[in-house]
Amino acid sequence: MAISSINGDDNTYINKNMVVSIISLATKEIPGVVDMFAPKRLFFRRLFSSNAGKGVKVKYTKSGVIIDLFVVVKTDIEVSEVVYQIQQNVKNSMSSLLPLKIKAINVHIRDAEKADTL
Repeated sequence: MAISSINGDDNTYINKNMVVSIISLATKEIPGVVDMFAPKRLFFRRLFSSNAGKGVKVKYTKSGVIIDLFVVVKTDIEVSEVVYQIQQNVKNSMSSLLPLKIKAINVHIRDAEKADTL
């Protein structure tokens, strides 16, 4: 499935799976992020959809894209710093690769794991 973005006189078609993949990769690049949070209750939906359960929710509005990220982090990190780095990296990755306006990037810490168990 693709979304369309009108960029001046040109039409740009963007695959929704590509958007989720870019966001997920940009989030996982940040030190302190263990993984994206995938709730167990979405097990059956994950079987049939490549994006379900990746810990990324993207809502497309007329005023811009709203991104919700659900992440698992290490316990020995400064949460506010990691959240800021995630937001900046996702914003920079999206802006450099896709012609989409970002309205908000919300980061939800869903779990934490000790660094020595990784």
